[in-house]
Formats: sequence, C-alpha cells, structure tokens
Amino acid sequence: MPAEDSRQFRPTPQSGIGRRPRGSLFIWMAALFATVVLTACVIINPPPAPTPTPVPTPTPTRQTVIDVVRVAEGGDPPVIGQTVKVALTLDEDSYTDRSRWQWERSDDGLTGWIAVPGARLTDSSLYAPVAADEGKYLRASVNYVDSDDEGKTALSPTVGPVVTADIDTETVEFAFGNDPAVVSRAVRARLTLSDSDYSELGRWRWDRSDNALRGWTDVTDYDAEDASIFTPSSLENGKYLRASVVYKDSDGDFKRGLSQTIGPVISVKTVADVVRFSAGADPPTVGTRIEVELTLANSAYSELGTWKWERSSDGLGKWEDVTDYDAANTARYTPTDADEGKYLRASALYVDSEDERKRALSQTIGPVED
Repeated sequence: MPAEDSRQFRPTPQSGIGRRPRGSLFIWMAALFATVVLTACVIINPPPAPTPTPVPTPTPTRQTVIDVVRVAEGGDPPVIGQTVKVALTLDEDSYTDRSRWQWERSDDGLTGWIAVPGARLTDSSLYAPVAADEGKYLRASVNYVDSDDEGKTALSPTVGPVVTADIDTETVEFAFGNDPAVVSRAVRARLTLSDSDYSELGRWRWDRSDNALRGWTDVTDYDAEDASIFTPSSLENGKYLRASVVYKDSDGDFKRGLSQTIGPVISVKTVADVVRFSAGADPPTVGTRIEVELTLANSAYSELGTWKWERSSDGLGKWEDVTDYDAANTARYTPTDADEGKYLRASALYVDSEDERKRALSQTIGPVED
C-alpha cells in the first residue's frame, strides 16, 4: 500500500499578526510591573544624599618666641632636688590668657622632647628635677595672647644636663616651729654651715608624707619670698614634713642638705587670754625691746616652746614670720626699721594641766613707731 502522506497530520501554520506568544507577554508584563514598583520605591524612599567630602579645619598656629623667658634660678646646672624657676619677662599688661607652664625633658637637648609631670599646683613655673631627669635636658613653655591679640608660645632656654648631688643629713636643722609642728604655725629650716663652707644656696624644698618613710610629695604653698619658712595647713594635719636645699660645698661639689623628719603635724586650740606684754609694747618702738610672757601659774602648764613673732601691715591678715629675734630668749624682740608702721604679735605652744597641747596667742600691738 502506498505510504500515507504525513503532512496531513501537521498543524496548519497560523499567521503571527495580532497575537503575541504567551511567554513573551508574561515577561513583558513582569518587566512593566517591576518598573512600576521600583519607581514607587524611589518616590517613597529616595536614596540618601551623597556624603560631602569633609573639609579640614585649619589649625591655628602659634608663633614660638624664645626671647621673652629667662631662667630665674636653679638652672646652672640643674640639680636633682633643687628647684628650677623660669619667668616671663613681658610686662603683665602686655599679655593675657597665660596658661600653665609645661616642662619637657630631652636626652640631647635638641630632639625627642617629652612632657614631664610634677609642675607645682600653685606655681607651675617651678620644677624640682627628680632621679629620672639625671643626665637629661630641661625646658619649659607657656601659651599666652599678646597685646595684638595674637596667640604665642614662649619657650624657655634649654638647661642641662641635670646632675645629681650627694645627700647630707647633718647640715640642716630647724630654727623654730618643729616642737611639734602645728597647723597654722610656721616652721623654719636653716643650714648650719658657716658662710665660708658653702656657696650657691638653692631654693628650699618642702616635702610631706603620710608615714615618714616613703611617698614624699613636694609641698607647693610655702613662703615664696623666704622658702626656708613653711606654715602647715589643714592639708598637712597628721602628715610628716622634711626640708632640703642644694648647695655647693667648699670643695666645689654639689650637696643636698636634708633635714630630719618631723611630725606628725597636729592641730591645737588657740587661747588668747593667757599672754601679756611685760615691757615695750605701749607703744612698740623701733629699737626698744619688747618682752612677752605666759601668765599661767607654773603648775598650770609645761613644755613651753619657743615664742614665734609675726608682723602684719594691717594687724588683721597676712601675718609673716619675723626671723631676726633673740634666739637665746625668744620671748624678747627688738623692732627694726622693717617693722615701722606694722603690727606685731607673739605665740608659743605649751601643754596645759590637763595634758592638752595649746597655742598661746598674744594680743596684737602696733603700729610700730619710729
């Protein structure tokens, strides 16, 4: 039999006009839907604005000046334990906004400067070199604003290298105030060497400690005019004190005189009705000796300490210690020209009949007449 024509079973071809294949239509509709959704998302949640490139803020520069600072003391050479002091030589009305002094040390005095701690709380222009400074160089800087409203940094001369000094514990003693040390009663240290046995006496340095063995810290608020005098405050109550000073001995070697340790500092009650002036106080006169005494019966007190004399410009505040009174008999004092127009008073420590230590304070007399 003749083979059948297979073409009769093939589907009849259809014209493509007016119709789109089902797969292509689906893809087209999906793309359209995605475009609509993306557009809506962009409208509802716009993309974040581009982050602006940060513009660095110019750092104001300070002109460094090196000709307005001098080393006032202790820098030739700097010695461990002896205070170095720098000073700004500008007139006070020619600058403002002065900051605290910053001290630095360097191995060679040229590079590698690092900040050192230890600037004083009350006067940061002072720094006492420590063991870590030995062989190193020191300098100090301070920021200020000049009269043209321009910020500047004043840089001190470089001093060094720092040298050490042998410690001598036999050449310093206390002139008064250590029997015992009392809050608000001055203590004075002195060097016992004769004038021919030493030179270049440095600035006295006072230290305090909780236990008299270690942890000594530099005291910052002693007498700026006479650093051998220190008046303990409530901060020293219960603590121990010592004083030291650097000098050059007769052989030309640096020594550090270190006092004995005194303390603990105590606080006592002040009484003002047990003292009288037996001579020279009415009125006090330059060149006329004044005498003071305790009026208590001998059985009512013991351990009467040395008398301490003080003077004041107004008789109310800022009392300063008088240091040139009779060391052999501290109950006597002869006013000098330095006392003219000033007020005077005297005080001493004693133990009363109840074994309580007290401070006898005289009345105030003056002003001293010529």
